Amino acid sequence: MKERLCIGLLLAAVVLVYGNSLLNRFTLDDGYYIVQNPHVTNPSVQGMFAPQTFTKVFRPVTFATFALNWKLGSGRPFGFHLFNLALHAAVTLLLYLLLQTIFIESPPRDPSTQADSSSQRNALVFAAALLFAVHPLHTEAVSSIVGRSELLAAGFLFAAWILHIRDLQIPAVICFVLALLSKESSAVFLPLILVVDYARGQWKPRLRYVLFAGVTLLYLGLLWKLRGDFFGQGIVASQLDNPLAAIPSQWRVLNGLRVAWKYVALHIYPATLSSDYSFNQIRIYLDWRHTWAAALGAMGVVGAWLWAVWKRRIGPAVAGSMYLVGFATTANILIPIRTIMGERLAYLPSAGFCLLAALSWNWLRNRHRMAAWVALTAVAAAFGVRTIVRNQDWKDNFTLFSADVRAVPGSSRIHAELAGTYMEKQQLEMAAAEFQRSLQIYPDNVDALSNFGLLESWKGNDQAAGQMMERALALSHRDSPDYDFMAVNLAALLMQTDHLDGALDLLNREIDESPEYARAWSNRAVIHYKQGEPAPARSDAQQALRLEPDNRQAQNLLRVLGPADGSASQAHP
Repeated sequence: MKERLCIGLLLAAVVLVYGNSLLNRFTLDDGYYIVQNPHVTNPSVQGMFAPQTFTKVFRPVTFATFALNWKLGSGRPFGFHLFNLALHAAVTLLLYLLLQTIFIESPPRDPSTQADSSSQRNALVFAAALLFAVHPLHTEAVSSIVGRSELLAAGFLFAAWILHIRDLQIPAVICFVLALLSKESSAVFLPLILVVDYARGQWKPRLRYVLFAGVTLLYLGLLWKLRGDFFGQGIVASQLDNPLAAIPSQWRVLNGLRVAWKYVALHIYPATLSSDYSFNQIRIYLDWRHTWAAALGAMGVVGAWLWAVWKRRIGPAVAGSMYLVGFATTANILIPIRTIMGERLAYLPSAGFCLLAALSWNWLRNRHRMAAWVALTAVAAAFGVRTIVRNQDWKDNFTLFSADVRAVPGSSRIHAELAGTYMEKQQLEMAAAEFQRSLQIYPDNVDALSNFGLLESWKGNDQAAGQMMERALALSHRDSPDYDFMAVNLAALLMQTDHLDGALDLLNREIDESPEYARAWSNRAVIHYKQGEPAPARSDAQQALRLEPDNRQAQNLLRVLGPADGSASQAHP
């Protein structure tokens, strides 16, 4: 196949299957990482190289692209989605060029591939890139805006790999650094090139590997200094997010291998997809009866990969390296991370699966050429249609959570998220039913307790609301992004039920710990007003407006209080 035709078809495939994502809105974690992230909405060089406030994520290149989108598009999601689509197209082309570089420009010492002509190898490379372009498992990385870190990391890593093979050392190091600053999982680059260079029988100067090792260690040291950990394992994962983090390491590894086979299943048959797999969608077992099969299968796969590397069977060796090494830092096997499973985490490893599928296709093509092309067309079309349909789920949070609750009915988080969207739509009974289902699955779900309590307060069930809100706050951590919201909601309920002293104590503590949260100041201002203290009421309301100029509670109170030298009105704020 001609190279220009291949590139045109790959670009057309990406635009065709992801074009319907351009009109989607902000969804899921876009609020934390984009809309409410000062590193994006009010960027600075110093802030860009600081960890994100709540999650401690350190990805300055990713956030810099978000900030650029925010500035150019005035905060509208269209530009963000367009950027993601363009990035996925770029990563697909870089994968195509990387595989060309490995199999065509610098052919390995592998008798099985030397028998193929350059045109035949190009067909193999094209098939792998085409499957990567349209695979439905990539929709979370592409259609979810915050999945951009996966796109950037994979793109820069592929570019660094191409430059490494072509002996362009300094540009390769620069791309590697950019990959690390896009997402920390790019640290797998060094072991990846070491294994593949050995399998190809084409070692580079030893100093090259030492340089990459030094960059990796320097980055990991910086990550430890800024965050206190390497890949998020230092931040205690909740039972809700990752139940593997709370069990003994031997069972974590064995259950992690079970999860690894779920990724394989989704690569082969991506019919049912979800943005969440948290408690209790994936069952955890602490016995050999349920874990031995996954462990035995994993040993067989790793053994086959090591044999391919040892025998320098370059196709399976590269495919296995991309897949297995690509998952090394995110599979909860070497280290626990903050999530048990995420489709976005499969973006880089998926290149290895697509190459392995293309190798199988190439075997068929060498025997039945027409049947092979028909099969590739059918699979790519089926994957493309599934991707288009899945993109529609990412239209907004309601459509996303409605689809996901059908896909993962055992997830407490998804039921709670769907309940929250029902609250926004004022469908209170539907919201209550989803909250109840969420808490049946996981009674300590903080978000479900907090928001269900808020819902009960709207319905006038103050006692039930207070119990749930108090429990949610007791279970939550100070560094939770929703802690301030939960604390002030509980204070507002105490004010509503005339427990002013309790509300005042809670707000005093909240203001001491989080003095930038405007709602705490405006609520305390109302308490001072009710207690007949106009001066501190005015001071707190003014502080609330300095922090949040659109705070209506503070605006109303200041109107009631009137001019500073006048007498206060008796109207209620």
